[in-house]
This record gives sequence, structure tokens and C-alpha cells, in this order.
Amino acid sequence: MRTARKREDEQAIAAFERTRKTRSIPLNEKRTTHYGNVLRHYREAAGLDQTSVGKAIGYSTNTISNWENGVSRPDIDAVPKLCALLRIPLTTFFDIDTDPSLSEQEQGLLRDYRRLSAPRKAFAAQFARQLAEDEAALQRAMKDYRHRRALPHQALSAAAGVGVPMEEDGASPEMLLVRSTPVSIQADEVFTVNGKSMEPDFPDGSFVYVQHADHVAPGEIGIFVVAGAPMIKEYQPQGLKSRNRAYRMIRPSEDDRVRCIGRVLGLVPKEDLL
Repeated sequence: MRTARKREDEQAIAAFERTRKTRSIPLNEKRTTHYGNVLRHYREAAGLDQTSVGKAIGYSTNTISNWENGVSRPDIDAVPKLCALLRIPLTTFFDIDTDPSLSEQEQGLLRDYRRLSAPRKAFAAQFARQLAEDEAALQRAMKDYRHRRALPHQALSAAAGVGVPMEEDGASPEMLLVRSTPVSIQADEVFTVNGKSMEPDFPDGSFVYVQHADHVAPGEIGIFVVAGAPMIKEYQPQGLKSRNRAYRMIRPSEDDRVRCIGRVLGLVPKEDLL
């Protein structure tokens, strides 16, 4: 760690030497130099006056004042002492390797990263990459979830045929996550078709969207409970009709206690299911 920090300090000091040899700053611009502004900012943040700083590093108050006002630059030997006393990062002091788009926290993370050994840098990079991938996956999942909705799904199938007894014990149905579409947003529930009487339109095992309704119009497909058994049928005034011609029409009697649960909006496409 000390080796990495020493290397960074040496690079910063070398950059300082190059600017001192190649740049000539006119007298009227010296009062706004970067070095003086940084020194003043960090000195005031530390709660020290110019005299205290001068005594701590072995320079006069007047010299510290000249540095802050841009009259002169700090001696190369004084720079490490100033940065250590006032906790000024060398890269900040010399204004090198900085990115204005980075926040102070991001710059701090970058400085910490540069202080790591090569193996730890590799570990930090791998860990950061994994965190970024996890975050991206989470954002995709959240975005995808906003385009889906949960619907109650009847575990006991809506029978296309003789029907399956329907329990009415008040138990909560399982929830099914489906894609939000113009059809699914109108649905209140999903039923599973059981049997072949509505084939080929509603195959055995398929899912259907159901909109709650206490009656349906002639020719519409609905979910009906007949004598306690739910079934999917086409409603006709004469009775409940199957699409499969091999099945007879069901003509309920008054004792069968027929009840309409809702109208079938259509099949649930496979792409609508998670």
C-alpha cells in the first residue's frame, strides 16, 4: 500500500515539476492560481490560521499568505508537509487525473482503489462488476414486473365436460402472474380447462381469462357452476352447449342450482405466463 501511495505521490510531484518548468504565469493571474485556492480551502476546513500552518511545516506566516494569494508557489519540499498536515490529496493539490463528472465520493473511491495492491484491485473490480450486473438484473426485473399483473387462479379446473366439484370453503386461490395486455387487464380470474368438450377452441389443460359476470349473452362462452361443479360452456337459452359435437348439450333442471361465474375472454397465451 505504501509503495502504491509513494508511486502516486512521485507522479504528482513530477507533474508539478513539469508545470513549474513549462508554464509561466503572469503576475496579474497569480492571485487566482489553483494551488492557493486549494491551500486556503483545506486550511480553513482544518480550522487553522496561516501562522499555525507556517509553524507546523517550518515556514513564515508571510510565505503561507503568498502561497494562498498566488504570489508564489509552494516549494516542492513543502508540498508533502502541507498535504499531510491539511489532509490534501496530492492529486487534488496538483489538479491532475481528475474527472469533473465524478462526485467527491466517486473520486474518493478511485483514490482508494489506486492504493490497493494488484490482487486486491482485481478482487475489487470483480466484486464491483458483480454488483453492477446484479443491479442491472434487478432493474430489468422491476421494469418487467410493472408490465405484469397477478390474477387468482382456480386450482380446481373449470371442466369442459362433466365438471369437477368446486369447494367453497373460503380458501384463497393461488395467484398467477401474467403479462399485462388489453385482454388480461379486463380479467378478474384465470381458470384451467379440464376435459375435451370445448375442443378445439379450448383444449384440455389450457388456461382461460375470465371476467366476473352473473350472466352472459347467448353464444358467449362462460364459466358456470351446475350442481356444485364448475364448467366452461357456450350459453344458449336451451342449455349449456359444448363446442365438441361428441358431447350433448347440458339442460340443467331447477334443482341443479345453476350459477354463472363470468364470461370467458379467451385463452391465456403461453407468452403471457411467466
